[in-house]
Amino acid sequence: MAPRKVTQDQLADAARAALGGGRRLEAVERVAGGTTKGVYRLTMDDAETAIAYLWEDSENYWPVTEHDGDLADPFSPGTGLDLFEAAHARLEALGLRVLEVHLIDRYRAHCPADLAIVEDVPGGDLMDLRVRDPRAAEPVMRRLAESLATLRAAPGAVLREGGPDRRGRHVAGGLLRAGRTRLRAALPHRGGHPRSQDR
Repeated sequence: MAPRKVTQDQLADAARAALGGGRRLEAVERVAGGTTKGVYRLTMDDAETAIAYLWEDSENYWPVTEHDGDLADPFSPGTGLDLFEAAHARLEALGLRVLEVHLIDRYRAHCPADLAIVEDVPGGDLMDLRVRDPRAAEPVMRRLAESLATLRAAPGAVLREGGPDRRGRHVAGGLLRAGRTRLRAALPHRGGHPRSQDR
């Protein structure tokens, strides 16, 4: 399936609602890595950026299977706005660093997809850093390990020996993705100054 073309006009209203301040959306760029949802970087006319997640059939490149919709099944896709919100709330309740959510639109008021707009953290990739400079990666890896330990000790056993429970798989996956973005928060921004954001 060819990548869906999401235009600047389609996300302009959502970007204004999410970021406010009289800003105008100047550019929309597809970000690599999204296979069950569309991931786009929004750049405003004052250079502020955010990330848009779009859940819609044309953004999901995985085939339909018998496991879809069964969150207890380890082969279910485990995707969607509801699971994103649940994982975000769970991590936040545990005191873990999560992305700031600027906008949630489950009624498709702003575009023809379930939509979340969250903070953006440009920066490096943890795996690249570990290869390039293992010592510099140690503090980030240590914080990630501490966060995973918090999950394991949390009520409801978010992580279990032998595999996570119905909710844990999705929450743990969210934390691992957040771990990569913690790196971006810990490293200098490309422009030379740190940014206290995750993606």
